[in-house]
Amino acid sequence: MTTEATARLILTTDPTPDARSWSDFLTHNPDFLATHCATELSSVLQALALQQPDLFADLSLPKPPDGVASLPHTQLRLWREKLSRLNFAMDTLRATAEANAALDSVLHQFACALLNATERTAEQVVALVHQHFAVDAAQLIAIESLNHPTQHLLEGWLASRAPLCGRLSEAQRRALFGAALPDTGSAALIAIGSNLAKPRWILALGRITPDGFNPSQGTLFLTQIGELVTAYLTCEHTSAS
Repeated sequence: MTTEATARLILTTDPTPDARSWSDFLTHNPDFLATHCATELSSVLQALALQQPDLFADLSLPKPPDGVASLPHTQLRLWREKLSRLNFAMDTLRATAEANAALDSVLHQFACALLNATERTAEQVVALVHQHFAVDAAQLIAIESLNHPTQHLLEGWLASRAPLCGRLSEAQRRALFGAALPDTGSAALIAIGSNLAKPRWILALGRITPDGFNPSQGTLFLTQIGELVTAYLTCEHTSAS
């Protein structure tokens, strides 16, 4: 019906129908526009949506009259807000994944350097830490070398057995870093030893920025560094038979 009506309009008018011709045509075919939109235009839009779905993401619907609530507009706004949140979450996950991949690569290189080291000393650990990680200060300290007051300052952290991140007290900072870390800096403390209930060393890492190490960050990466250093210091070299 739509095709027939369109043909009559084209055949019975000039190549460019005037307003009167359109008016007469629509008067005698009142369902033309609705049918056309429901069939031909709908199929075109469906094909376009399949080929270029992103094209419709930013299209605006005609505004309803003032004071009239529009369900399609409300739904469109809610879906766009949800899409924005999902895009933000995806970007965050992507950035986190890329950062973790970079950390894994650095950790792998650090492990290889430990395996290839010919000496197993505190000085070698500190040198390799500076070589592979972005720290401003690093110390590997034997706990038995610390005096009793200093050990007492660290008792609470040592009992937790987990890496400590954040700002140190002035006494802790001086005992572990001396002048190597300013009082505005932050630190990560990692217990080193086969028995974490009674570790043998403390690996102290410092950054001059106050939030370089902070309590909100995860400690898995620091724990893995501690495990590698523990294996490096406590395992004997073995030769392949």
